Amino acid sequence: MRFIVIRHAESEWNREGIIQGQFDSPVTPQGHRQIAALMAALKETPFTKFFSSPSGRAMTTAQALATHCQCEVSSDIRLYEQHFGCLQGQPYHQAMRNHHDTFSRLFAGEPAASAPEGESAMEVAQRMSAFFLGFPPTLRGTFGVVTHGHALQALIWQLKGGDGMEDTSKYGHPSCGYSVIEADNGRLQLQSWGIATHLRSLHLSPI
Repeated sequence: MRFIVIRHAESEWNREGIIQGQFDSPVTPQGHRQIAALMAALKETPFTKFFSSPSGRAMTTAQALATHCQCEVSSDIRLYEQHFGCLQGQPYHQAMRNHHDTFSRLFAGEPAASAPEGESAMEVAQRMSAFFLGFPPTLRGTFGVVTHGHALQALIWQLKGGDGMEDTSKYGHPSCGYSVIEADNGRLQLQSWGIATHLRSLHLSPI
C-alpha cells in the first residue's frame, strides 16, 4: 500500500500570516494554481482513493485532485491540523508578542510543546500514525492523503525516528508539497519527503 501525503493548497490565512490550526479559511487563487501544478506532477499516478482532513482548505484540495483522477474522497478527523489552542485565529506577530514562550517553542518545532487547550506534535504524530496503520494489511493500491503542514511534519518526524530532542520543523512542506509513504505488514516506511519541484514556477508562501 502506497500513500501520497499532501499538504493542502495555500489558504487565505496562510497568505495573511494568521495561525489556523483547526480553524479554517478558503483556498486562494495561488492555491488553485498549486493544485494544478500538483495535478500535472501526479498525472501518471494510479490513485485508488483520496482521504482528507475535514478542514475546508484540505477538502478543496482533495476534491480537486480526486475529480481529476476520477476517485472518491473520504474525510478523517485524524488528519486535522495540530490544534494550537489559544493561539488559533491570531496573527503570528500578535501570538508571538502575547504568548512569546509558547509561540517560540511551538513554532521552533519542539515535539512536546503545546499551547493551552492545544496539542503537541507528539500527540499529532500518534493520531496521524493511527490513521495510516488502520488499513487492512491485505489492502493494495495508491492512496492520496491531504492533510496540513504541522500535522505532516509531525508524522515525518516520527517516521524518521521520533527523537524528542529533534525539532519537527525541519520536516516542513510548502503548500501542495508531498511525501511518499509505504505501508507493509503493519509498518510504515518513508520513501521520500518534502517533494516540491513541481512548484518551482510558482511563488511559494513561506507559511
